[in-house]
Amino acid sequence: MSIYNKYPDRIFKLMLLGILLVLPVSINAQELPDIPDIIRVTVDHSDNAVLIQWMPSTDTNIAVYNVYKMNDGGSFVKLFGVSPNQLECKHTNSGLRNLAYAVTAEDNADPSNESVFGQNVHRAVDLSVEFDLCTQSNILHWTAYEGWEGQISGYKIFGGHTGGPLELLKFVQASTTSFTQNEVDVASQYCYYIETVHTSGIVSLSAIDTVATTFPEAPSYLSIDQVSVVDQNTAELRFSADIAGPVTSFRILRRGNPNTPFTEVETRWNVSESSQVVLDQFPTGSLSYQYLIQSVFQPAQCATPLVISESNTGNNILLVNEIHDQMISLNWTPYETYEPGLDLYIVQRRTGSGTFSVVGSVGPLTTQWQEPIVSLINGYQAGEINYRVMALGKANGEGVEGNSYSNITAATVETHMQIPSAFTPGSNDMNFEFKPQIDFAPRKYVMMVMDRGGRKMFETTDPGEGWDGRYQNGEFVNEAIYVYYIQYTDYTGLFRTFTGNVTVLYP
Repeated sequence: MSIYNKYPDRIFKLMLLGILLVLPVSINAQELPDIPDIIRVTVDHSDNAVLIQWMPSTDTNIAVYNVYKMNDGGSFVKLFGVSPNQLECKHTNSGLRNLAYAVTAEDNADPSNESVFGQNVHRAVDLSVEFDLCTQSNILHWTAYEGWEGQISGYKIFGGHTGGPLELLKFVQASTTSFTQNEVDVASQYCYYIETVHTSGIVSLSAIDTVATTFPEAPSYLSIDQVSVVDQNTAELRFSADIAGPVTSFRILRRGNPNTPFTEVETRWNVSESSQVVLDQFPTGSLSYQYLIQSVFQPAQCATPLVISESNTGNNILLVNEIHDQMISLNWTPYETYEPGLDLYIVQRRTGSGTFSVVGSVGPLTTQWQEPIVSLINGYQAGEINYRVMALGKANGEGVEGNSYSNITAATVETHMQIPSAFTPGSNDMNFEFKPQIDFAPRKYVMMVMDRGGRKMFETTDPGEGWDGRYQNGEFVNEAIYVYYIQYTDYTGLFRTFTGNVTVLYP
């Protein structure tokens, strides 16, 4: 294929035609042949050969064009000679190193009469690419194209993943010989090449250079296993990780809103146990945090550690309550940690003994539950009713089920009481002692009973304790009218005082 058919550049054709029209009809045989000007040196990416193209010598008695290549040391070695009718050739075993070439013309009458190199040396762009582990970017450096001095309009940078299309990344001015591609994918391979653009529109391609974005091998597993509330100021996060490889450090992150960035809780360097427990301090009754674990690696040459991999996310359950129309309603944030999935939520209520017992359960997609207040009246239930929710995870591959607890939320209800007007001490019926009937016990309570003369018969701060009608020495009092005084503050903060009479009767 001739140079005219292969490179139909209009400017190039006009330039070549003008030179051919002014060729002299004869030359002085004693003079050296006119040097053939090199048009360009470029790499053909289809076969990785170097294409050298030149203008014909103005002399008519050219026997052969000789093609030379510069060695790494700076000297030139002759590659081959070609017919005077040939104005391009390919160097197929160039090794794509030091892409500097020269072309001379050799006289037909005298083979020793050969044009000198002069300024007829062109060197294609030499590109090198390296991966910067610290910034996670690919950095390109290249040498300027030699032979087009003052006639380079700029360089086009092409690149992409190996095996994929190489797209134009940027066009830079002729004075620029470097470029950085940021935020490259890890554990990938990239290819790049530089296209030098002549002011006439002719281009020269560099060889394609490849680079691997090699990172330390990530842990084979990294998982948040559980986030559970310990008390009103502490949440416990458990995670597990593979520490058999080069990455054994982990950063714990949290955020309060899914639309905000994560912030660091702490970083654990060079851990020796695959299972880790983190205690995070915050008001668990008012905040829910989403957690994330990153495996990190600190190269000696980097100012900051590198993030190698990330875990699943996990959050503590935030449980709240509200009372409306004599119903206690519980609502909570959905739990998202267990990778095997969530089985159900179990609702627990604190009993009078201080322990929690199960009072209900809902499916994994439900985050609310309610019960009527009236169902809780039992004569001793305090006006502060404590609940918590437990997320029950499905069994993992080892048959272990995960359990994570929410914070404890307290539903507060008003205290109401009915005070009897008489009772029968020592009897076998239900009216053997004087005690108000209370639906929910108050937070603070005091009751005193006095006779008509103001002498104290009885006093208690326990709303479950009544007066059995005895003096302090153990004898029953006489039938008479006595005066009581009751004062309490319930769990809603309501303060009340009652004063009245109670009659002691005997059968």
